[in-house]
Amino acid sequence: MRHFTGLLRGNVVPPSPQDNRPPMVVAMRWVSQISSVSFEMAIPAGVGWWLDQEWDTEPWLLISGAVLGFYAGFTHLLQIVKAANAQQTNSSRSSKQ
Repeated sequence: MRHFTGLLRGNVVPPSPQDNRPPMVVAMRWVSQISSVSFEMAIPAGVGWWLDQEWDTEPWLLISGAVLGFYAGFTHLLQIVKAANAQQTNSSRSSKQ
């Protein structure tokens, strides 16, 4: 988790020695993951808003879509953090040996 708090504070964490991918590849992977989480949060709310307009049920489907999107995006974000944290832990263990 320390890895991500450093990123949030603006600190640059050096890549692990085993990661010999170009920096642009690593950056594009992060952009892809962050974009997918943001779409997972926004699209259900947008669909809820549209359905509210079509079925005249304002604001219930918008609220439902926003809650569903928040839940889906947040669980996906937690999965990304856990995977990156496990990868960071594994790389630090292998570098100590």
